[in-house]
Amino acid sequence: MATGRSAVHVSPGGEAGNDEARALVLRYLRGEARADPYPLLHRIRSAGPVWLGDGVLVLSSHEQCAAALRSGEPARDGARACPHAPVRLRRLLDRALDGPTLAGLAPVARSVVDDRLDSVAARGRLEVVSDLAHPVPMAVLSRLLGLPAGDAPWLHRRLRTLGGAYDSVLTGAADAASEAERRRAETDVEAYLAEVVRGRRDRPGDDLLSRLTGADRGGGRLTDAAAASAGRLLLVAGYETTAALVSGSVLALLRAPHEGDALRRDPGHARRLVEETLRVDPPLQVVRRRAGTDLELCGVRVPRGTEMVLLLAAAHRDPDRTAHPDVFAPADAPPHMAFGAGAHLCPGAPPARLIAQTVLVRFAQRVTGARFARGTPSYRRSAALRGLRALWVDAEGIAARDLPWPQPDTEDARHPSMPLFPAEERKP
Repeated sequence: MATGRSAVHVSPGGEAGNDEARALVLRYLRGEARADPYPLLHRIRSAGPVWLGDGVLVLSSHEQCAAALRSGEPARDGARACPHAPVRLRRLLDRALDGPTLAGLAPVARSVVDDRLDSVAARGRLEVVSDLAHPVPMAVLSRLLGLPAGDAPWLHRRLRTLGGAYDSVLTGAADAASEAERRRAETDVEAYLAEVVRGRRDRPGDDLLSRLTGADRGGGRLTDAAAASAGRLLLVAGYETTAALVSGSVLALLRAPHEGDALRRDPGHARRLVEETLRVDPPLQVVRRRAGTDLELCGVRVPRGTEMVLLLAAAHRDPDRTAHPDVFAPADAPPHMAFGAGAHLCPGAPPARLIAQTVLVRFAQRVTGARFARGTPSYRRSAALRGLRALWVDAEGIAARDLPWPQPDTEDARHPSMPLFPAEERKP
Protein backbone atom coordinates (compact mmCIF):
# COMPACT_ATOMS: atom_id res chain seq x y z
CA MET A 1 0.00 0.00 0.00
CA ALA A 2 1.93 3.05 -1.21
CA THR A 3 1.18 6.25 0.63
CA GLY A 4 3.01 8.70 -1.57
CA ARG A 5 4.50 10.40 1.47
CA SER A 6 8.05 11.64 1.09
CA ALA A 7 10.69 11.85 3.79
CA VAL A 8 11.31 15.22 5.42
CA HIS A 9 15.05 15.72 5.90
CA VAL A 10 15.82 18.05 8.77
CA SER A 11 19.43 18.90 9.42
CA PRO A 12 20.55 19.46 13.02
CA GLY A 13 20.07 23.18 12.52
CA GLY A 14 16.66 22.82 10.93
CA GLU A 15 15.47 24.38 7.67
CA ALA A 16 12.52 26.47 6.62
CA GLY A 17 9.30 24.51 6.24
CA ASN A 18 10.60 21.45 8.07
CA ASP A 19 11.06 22.78 11.57
CA GLU A 20 7.44 22.08 12.46
CA ALA A 21 7.66 18.35 11.70
CA ARG A 22 10.86 18.05 13.69
CA ALA A 23 9.37 20.02 16.60
CA LEU A 24 6.32 17.75 16.69
CA VAL A 25 8.53 14.66 16.92
CA LEU A 26 10.65 16.18 19.68
CA ARG A 27 7.54 17.17 21.65
CA TYR A 28 6.33 13.61 21.49
CA LEU A 29 9.67 12.01 22.39
CA ARG A 30 9.99 14.35 25.38
CA GLY A 31 6.68 13.07 26.75
CA GLU A 32 4.88 16.40 26.49
CA ALA A 33 1.61 14.79 25.38
CA ARG A 34 1.56 11.80 27.70
CA ALA A 35 -2.11 12.15 28.77
CA ASP A 36 -3.30 11.77 25.17
CA PRO A 37 -0.48 11.53 22.62
CA TYR A 38 -2.63 10.39 19.73
CA PRO A 39 -3.66 13.75 18.21
CA LEU A 40 0.03 14.68 18.13
CA LEU A 41 0.93 11.31 16.62
CA HIS A 42 -1.69 11.84 13.90
CA ARG A 43 0.03 15.11 12.96
CA ILE A 44 3.44 13.45 12.91
CA ARG A 45 2.20 10.62 10.72
CA SER A 46 0.59 13.09 8.31
CA ALA A 47 3.97 14.80 7.89
CA GLY A 48 5.51 11.56 6.63
CA PRO A 49 8.97 10.22 7.54
CA VAL A 50 11.11 12.80 9.35
CA TRP A 51 14.89 12.96 9.35
CA LEU A 52 15.65 13.99 12.92
CA GLY A 53 19.20 15.16 12.45
CA ASP A 54 21.83 13.27 10.47
CA GLY A 55 21.40 9.51 10.46
CA VAL A 56 18.13 9.35 12.46
CA LEU A 57 14.89 8.62 10.61
CA VAL A 58 11.49 8.70 12.35
CA LEU A 59 8.83 6.49 10.77
CA SER A 60 5.17 6.54 11.74
CA SER A 61 3.02 4.93 9.02
CA HIS A 62 1.96 1.32 9.41
CA GLU A 63 3.50 0.28 6.10
CA GLN A 64 6.89 1.80 6.81
CA CYS A 65 7.11 0.66 10.44
CA ALA A 66 6.21 -2.91 9.46
CA ALA A 67 8.87 -2.87 6.72
CA ALA A 68 11.48 -1.48 9.11
CA LEU A 69 10.71 -4.09 11.78
CA ARG A 70 11.28 -6.86 9.27
CA SER A 71 14.24 -5.37 7.38
CA GLY A 72 16.21 -3.57 10.06
CA GLU A 73 18.60 -4.88 12.67
CA PRO A 74 18.49 -4.50 16.44
CA ALA A 75 19.74 -1.14 17.69
CA ARG A 76 22.96 -1.44 19.65
CA ASP A 77 21.34 -1.16 23.07
CA GLY A 78 17.99 -2.55 21.99
CA ALA A 79 18.04 -5.53 24.36
CA ARG A 80 16.10 -3.27 26.72
CA ALA A 81 13.17 -3.33 24.33
CA CYS A 82 11.70 -6.75 23.66
CA PRO A 83 11.20 -6.42 19.88
CA HIS A 84 14.96 -5.74 19.64
CA ALA A 85 16.13 -8.69 21.73
CA PRO A 86 18.97 -10.79 20.30
CA VAL A 87 17.74 -13.52 17.95
CA ARG A 88 19.56 -16.22 19.93
CA LEU A 89 17.69 -15.38 23.14
CA ARG A 90 14.35 -15.04 21.39
CA ARG A 91 14.64 -18.48 19.83
CA LEU A 92 15.73 -20.00 23.11
CA LEU A 93 12.72 -18.57 24.94
CA ASP A 94 10.32 -19.38 22.11
CA ARG A 95 11.17 -23.05 22.58
CA ALA A 96 11.02 -22.87 26.37
CA LEU A 97 7.67 -21.04 26.59
CA ASP A 98 5.66 -23.87 25.09
CA GLY A 99 2.03 -24.80 25.64
CA PRO A 100 2.56 -26.92 28.78
CA THR A 101 4.64 -24.15 30.37
CA LEU A 102 1.90 -21.58 29.76
CA ALA A 103 -0.77 -23.98 31.01
CA GLY A 104 1.22 -24.37 34.21
CA LEU A 105 1.30 -20.61 34.70
CA ALA A 106 -2.48 -20.18 34.40
CA PRO A 107 -3.31 -21.41 37.94
CA VAL A 108 -0.57 -19.18 39.34
CA ALA A 109 -2.04 -16.14 37.61
CA ARG A 110 -5.56 -16.98 38.77
CA SER A 111 -4.50 -17.49 42.38
CA VAL A 112 -2.54 -14.23 42.50
CA VAL A 113 -5.41 -12.22 40.97
CA ASP A 114 -7.85 -13.67 43.49
CA ASP A 115 -5.43 -13.00 46.36
CA ARG A 116 -5.03 -9.38 45.28
CA LEU A 117 -8.78 -8.83 44.96
CA ASP A 118 -9.33 -10.44 48.37
CA SER A 119 -6.83 -8.02 49.88
CA VAL A 120 -8.88 -4.97 48.79
CA ALA A 121 -12.39 -6.39 49.17
CA ALA A 122 -12.98 -4.83 52.58
CA ARG A 123 -12.22 -1.29 51.46
CA GLY A 124 -14.35 -1.49 48.29
CA ARG A 125 -11.78 0.42 46.28
CA LEU A 126 -8.66 -0.60 44.44
CA GLU A 127 -5.75 1.12 42.78
CA VAL A 128 -5.23 -0.96 39.65
CA VAL A 129 -1.51 -0.27 39.15
CA SER A 130 -0.30 -1.14 42.66
CA ASP A 131 -2.99 -3.70 43.50
CA LEU A 132 -2.99 -5.69 40.23
CA ALA A 133 -0.80 -4.43 37.39
CA HIS A 134 2.53 -4.80 39.19
CA PRO A 135 1.95 -7.64 41.69
CA VAL A 136 0.42 -10.11 39.21
CA PRO A 137 3.17 -9.99 36.54
CA MET A 138 5.84 -10.06 39.25
CA ALA A 139 4.35 -13.16 40.86
CA VAL A 140 3.85 -14.98 37.55
CA LEU A 141 7.31 -14.15 36.19
CA SER A 142 8.90 -15.08 39.51
CA ARG A 143 7.13 -18.44 39.48
CA LEU A 144 8.14 -18.98 35.86
CA LEU A 145 11.81 -18.35 36.68
CA GLY A 146 11.76 -19.95 40.12
CA LEU A 147 12.59 -16.76 42.02
CA PRO A 148 11.74 -16.44 45.74
CA ALA A 149 8.54 -14.48 46.37
CA GLY A 150 10.33 -12.50 49.07
CA ASP A 151 12.64 -10.98 46.46
CA ALA A 152 9.73 -9.25 44.67
CA PRO A 153 10.06 -5.78 46.32
CA TRP A 154 13.81 -5.71 45.62
CA LEU A 155 13.28 -6.74 41.99
CA HIS A 156 10.37 -4.33 41.54
CA ARG A 157 12.51 -1.31 42.44
CA ARG A 158 15.28 -2.25 40.03
CA LEU A 159 13.01 -3.21 37.17
CA ARG A 160 11.14 0.09 37.56
CA THR A 161 14.45 1.89 37.25
CA LEU A 162 15.33 -0.04 34.11
CA GLY A 163 11.87 0.55 32.66
CA GLY A 164 12.45 4.28 33.05
CA ALA A 165 15.49 4.00 30.78
CA TYR A 166 13.45 3.49 27.59
CA ASP A 167 13.15 7.20 26.96
CA SER A 168 16.77 8.05 27.72
CA VAL A 169 17.79 5.45 25.15
CA LEU A 170 15.63 7.21 22.55
CA THR A 171 16.49 10.81 23.34
CA GLY A 172 19.89 10.60 25.00
CA ALA A 173 18.49 12.93 27.64
CA ALA A 174 19.49 10.98 30.77
CA ASP A 175 21.55 12.93 33.29
CA ALA A 176 24.61 11.45 34.94
CA ALA A 177 22.76 10.56 38.16
CA SER A 178 19.90 8.69 36.48
CA GLU A 179 22.32 6.91 34.14
CA ALA A 180 24.39 5.79 37.13
CA GLU A 181 21.24 4.56 38.86
CA ARG A 182 20.25 2.60 35.75
CA ARG A 183 23.68 0.99 35.52
CA ARG A 184 23.54 -0.02 39.18
CA ALA A 185 20.10 -1.55 38.70
CA GLU A 186 21.30 -3.42 35.62
CA THR A 187 24.36 -4.73 37.44
CA ASP A 188 22.23 -5.78 40.43
CA VAL A 189 19.77 -7.73 38.28
CA GLU A 190 22.53 -9.42 36.27
CA ALA A 191 24.41 -10.45 39.43
CA TYR A 192 21.20 -11.67 41.06
CA LEU A 193 20.25 -13.88 38.10
CA ALA A 194 23.80 -15.19 37.73
CA GLU A 195 23.67 -16.37 41.35
CA VAL A 196 20.25 -17.97 40.84
CA VAL A 197 21.48 -19.82 37.73
CA ARG A 198 24.56 -21.14 39.55
CA GLY A 199 22.27 -22.53 42.22
CA ARG A 200 20.13 -24.27 39.59
CA ARG A 201 23.12 -26.27 38.40
CA ASP A 202 23.29 -28.04 41.75
CA ARG A 203 19.63 -27.86 42.78
CA PRO A 204 17.41 -27.86 39.69
CA GLY A 205 13.68 -27.31 40.08
CA ASP A 206 10.63 -27.24 37.82
CA ASP A 207 11.18 -23.63 36.71
CA LEU A 208 12.31 -22.14 33.43
CA LEU A 209 15.86 -21.31 34.58
CA SER A 210 16.36 -24.93 35.63
CA ARG A 211 15.20 -26.06 32.22
CA LEU A 212 17.49 -23.60 30.50
CA THR A 213 20.56 -24.60 32.50
CA GLY A 214 19.93 -28.18 31.43
CA ALA A 215 19.18 -27.26 27.81
CA ASP A 216 21.30 -28.57 24.98
CA ARG A 217 22.47 -26.17 22.30
CA GLY A 218 24.58 -27.44 19.43
CA GLY A 219 25.80 -30.51 21.29
CA GLY A 220 26.64 -28.71 24.53
CA ARG A 221 24.90 -27.32 27.57
CA LEU A 222 23.76 -23.74 27.65
CA THR A 223 26.22 -21.52 29.48
CA ASP A 224 25.27 -19.91 32.76
CA ALA A 225 25.60 -16.50 31.14
CA ALA A 226 23.16 -17.42 28.36
CA ALA A 227 20.59 -18.79 30.81
CA ALA A 228 20.89 -15.69 33.01
CA SER A 229 20.54 -13.46 29.93
CA ALA A 230 17.31 -15.23 29.00
CA GLY A 231 15.93 -14.63 32.48
CA ARG A 232 17.03 -11.01 32.35
CA LEU A 233 15.26 -10.54 29.02
CA LEU A 234 11.96 -11.81 30.40
CA LEU A 235 12.20 -9.61 33.49
CA VAL A 236 13.59 -6.38 32.04
CA ALA A 237 11.60 -6.41 28.81
CA GLY A 238 8.50 -8.10 30.20
CA TYR A 239 7.73 -6.76 33.66
CA GLU A 240 7.00 -3.08 33.09
CA THR A 241 5.41 -3.62 29.68
CA THR A 242 3.09 -6.31 31.04
CA ALA A 243 2.14 -4.11 33.98
CA ALA A 244 1.30 -1.32 31.54
CA LEU A 245 -0.74 -3.73 29.42
CA VAL A 246 -2.73 -4.88 32.46
CA SER A 247 -3.57 -1.36 33.64
CA GLY A 248 -4.29 -0.19 30.09
CA SER A 249 -6.64 -3.12 29.50
CA VAL A 250 -8.57 -2.45 32.71
CA LEU A 251 -8.81 1.22 31.74
CA ALA A 252 -10.23 0.25 28.34
CA LEU A 253 -12.79 -1.95 30.09
CA LEU A 254 -13.87 0.90 32.38
CA ARG A 255 -14.26 3.24 29.41
CA ALA A 256 -16.43 0.72 27.56
CA PRO A 257 -18.78 -0.90 30.13
CA HIS A 258 -20.60 -2.84 27.42
CA GLU A 259 -17.36 -4.73 26.77
CA GLY A 260 -17.42 -5.83 30.40
CA ASP A 261 -20.92 -7.19 29.87
CA ALA A 262 -19.66 -9.08 26.80
CA LEU A 263 -16.72 -10.42 28.80
CA ARG A 264 -18.98 -11.76 31.56
CA ARG A 265 -21.06 -13.55 28.94
CA ASP A 266 -18.00 -14.88 27.10
CA PRO A 267 -14.67 -15.01 28.99
CA GLY A 268 -12.95 -15.74 25.68
CA HIS A 269 -13.66 -12.12 24.80
CA ALA A 270 -10.69 -11.19 27.02
CA ARG A 271 -8.36 -12.16 24.22
CA ARG A 272 -9.98 -9.71 21.81
CA LEU A 273 -9.97 -6.96 24.45
CA VAL A 274 -6.26 -7.41 25.12
CA GLU A 275 -5.38 -7.46 21.40
CA GLU A 276 -7.35 -4.28 20.76
CA THR A 277 -5.68 -2.58 23.73
CA LEU A 278 -2.32 -3.54 22.24
CA ARG A 279 -3.36 -1.86 19.00
CA VAL A 280 -5.08 1.26 20.29
CA ASP A 281 -2.93 1.99 23.34
CA PRO A 282 0.25 -0.16 23.20
CA PRO A 283 2.57 -0.17 26.23
CA LEU A 284 5.73 0.02 24.11
CA GLN A 285 4.97 2.91 21.78
CA VAL A 286 8.39 3.51 20.26
CA VAL A 287 11.10 1.06 19.19
CA ARG A 288 14.42 1.44 17.43
CA ARG A 289 15.95 -0.36 14.50
CA ARG A 290 19.17 0.09 12.55
CA ALA A 291 19.70 -0.25 8.82
CA GLY A 292 22.41 -2.90 8.48
CA THR A 293 22.54 -2.27 4.75
CA ASP A 294 21.13 0.25 2.30
CA LEU A 295 17.34 -0.13 2.33
CA GLU A 296 14.35 1.19 0.48
CA LEU A 297 11.29 1.19 2.70
CA CYS A 298 8.11 1.93 0.77
CA GLY A 299 9.83 4.48 -1.44
CA VAL A 300 12.08 5.97 1.26
CA ARG A 301 15.84 5.46 0.74
CA VAL A 302 17.52 4.55 4.02
CA PRO A 303 21.34 4.48 3.97
CA ARG A 304 23.26 1.82 5.85
CA GLY A 305 23.81 2.72 9.49
CA THR A 306 20.68 4.86 9.76
CA GLU A 307 18.98 4.77 13.15
CA MET A 308 15.25 4.25 12.63
CA VAL A 309 12.82 5.38 15.34
CA LEU A 310 9.50 3.61 14.81
CA LEU A 311 6.39 5.23 16.29
CA LEU A 312 4.29 2.09 16.63
CA ALA A 313 1.53 3.93 18.46
CA ALA A 314 1.04 6.11 15.36
CA ALA A 315 1.33 3.17 12.97
CA HIS A 316 -1.42 1.26 14.76
CA ARG A 317 -3.83 4.14 14.15
CA ASP A 318 -2.94 4.69 10.52
CA PRO A 319 -6.13 5.50 8.55
CA ASP A 320 -4.50 3.91 5.50
CA ARG A 321 -4.68 0.66 7.45
CA THR A 322 -8.16 0.73 8.97
CA ALA A 323 -11.26 2.85 8.37
CA HIS A 324 -11.82 3.89 12.00
CA PRO A 325 -8.37 3.78 13.59
CA ASP A 326 -9.26 5.63 16.81
CA VAL A 327 -12.29 3.49 17.65
CA PHE A 328 -11.85 0.78 20.29
CA ALA A 329 -13.54 -2.15 18.56
CA PRO A 330 -12.33 -5.54 19.83
CA ALA A 331 -14.67 -7.50 17.57
CA ASP A 332 -13.07 -6.06 14.44
CA ALA A 333 -9.51 -5.39 15.61
CA PRO A 334 -6.87 -5.50 12.85
CA PRO A 335 -3.44 -7.04 13.61
CA HIS A 336 -0.85 -4.95 15.42
CA MET A 337 2.91 -4.84 15.92
CA ALA A 338 3.00 -4.33 19.68
CA PHE A 339 5.21 -7.42 20.13
CA GLY A 340 7.31 -6.86 17.03
CA ALA A 341 7.03 -8.57 13.65
CA GLY A 342 8.72 -11.15 11.48
CA ALA A 343 11.85 -12.68 13.02
CA HIS A 344 11.82 -10.13 15.84
CA LEU A 345 8.76 -11.21 17.82
CA CYS A 346 8.93 -10.75 21.57
CA PRO A 347 9.19 -14.13 23.32
CA GLY A 348 7.47 -12.68 26.39
CA ALA A 349 4.25 -12.10 24.47
CA PRO A 350 2.49 -15.35 25.53
CA PRO A 351 2.88 -14.81 29.31
CA ALA A 352 1.99 -11.12 28.91
CA ARG A 353 -1.21 -12.04 27.11
CA LEU A 354 -2.03 -14.74 29.63
CA ILE A 355 -1.59 -12.34 32.56
CA ALA A 356 -3.65 -9.53 31.01
CA GLN A 357 -6.47 -11.87 29.96
CA THR A 358 -6.59 -13.45 33.41
CA VAL A 359 -6.84 -10.07 35.14
CA LEU A 360 -9.61 -8.89 32.82
CA VAL A 361 -11.72 -12.02 33.25
CA ARG A 362 -11.57 -11.94 37.03
CA PHE A 363 -11.95 -8.17 37.26
CA ALA A 364 -15.17 -8.38 35.23
CA GLN A 365 -16.43 -11.33 37.29
CA ARG A 366 -15.62 -10.17 40.80
CA VAL A 367 -15.54 -6.35 40.77
CA THR A 368 -19.18 -5.28 40.57
CA GLY A 369 -20.24 -1.74 39.68
CA ALA A 370 -16.66 -0.69 38.85
CA ARG A 371 -16.26 3.02 38.11
CA PHE A 372 -13.56 5.68 38.13
CA ALA A 373 -12.90 6.82 41.68
CA ARG A 374 -11.33 10.18 41.03
CA GLY A 375 -10.36 12.58 38.25
CA THR A 376 -8.63 11.37 35.12
CA PRO A 377 -6.00 8.62 34.96
CA SER A 378 -2.42 9.85 35.34
CA TYR A 379 0.44 8.61 33.19
CA ARG A 380 4.16 8.29 33.63
CA ARG A 381 6.21 10.94 31.86
CA SER A 382 7.39 8.66 29.10
CA ALA A 383 6.96 8.49 25.37
CA ALA A 384 8.43 5.06 24.70
CA LEU A 385 6.81 3.15 27.57
CA ARG A 386 3.23 4.26 28.09
CA GLY A 387 2.02 3.29 31.53
CA LEU A 388 -0.42 4.55 34.11
CA ARG A 389 0.94 5.96 37.35
CA ALA A 390 -2.33 5.29 39.15
CA LEU A 391 -5.88 4.20 38.36
CA TRP A 392 -8.30 4.33 41.29
CA VAL A 393 -11.52 2.34 40.95
CA ASP A 394 -14.57 2.34 43.23
CA ALA A 395 -16.79 -0.73 43.33
CA GLU A 396 -20.18 -1.63 44.69
CA GLY A 397 -18.59 -4.82 45.92
CA ILE A 398 -16.00 -7.52 45.26
CA ALA A 399 -17.50 -10.98 44.93
CA ALA A 400 -16.08 -14.02 46.71
CA ARG A 401 -13.26 -15.93 45.07
CA ASP A 402 -15.29 -19.16 44.91
CA LEU A 403 -16.84 -18.01 41.63
CA PRO A 404 -15.85 -20.68 39.08
CA TRP A 405 -13.08 -19.84 36.66
CA PRO A 406 -13.68 -20.43 32.95
CA GLN A 407 -11.37 -22.70 31.00
CA PRO A 408 -7.95 -21.00 30.64
CA ASP A 409 -7.11 -19.36 27.32
CA THR A 410 -3.80 -21.23 27.30
CA GLU A 411 -5.64 -24.29 26.00
CA ASP A 412 -6.25 -22.35 22.78
CA ALA A 413 -2.95 -20.49 22.85
CA ARG A 414 -1.25 -22.63 20.21
CA HIS A 415 -4.39 -23.65 18.33
CA PRO A 416 -4.28 -22.56 14.66
CA SER A 417 -7.78 -21.09 14.85
CA MET A 418 -6.90 -18.92 17.84
CA PRO A 419 -3.16 -18.13 17.72
CA LEU A 420 -1.51 -16.03 20.39
CA PHE A 421 0.48 -14.37 17.62
CA PRO A 422 -1.81 -12.74 15.03
CA ALA A 423 -1.10 -13.89 11.50
CA GLU A 424 0.61 -10.67 10.45
CA GLU A 425 3.18 -10.95 13.23
CA ARG A 426 4.21 -14.41 12.10
CA LYS A 427 5.08 -13.47 8.53
CA PRO A 428 8.79 -14.01 7.78
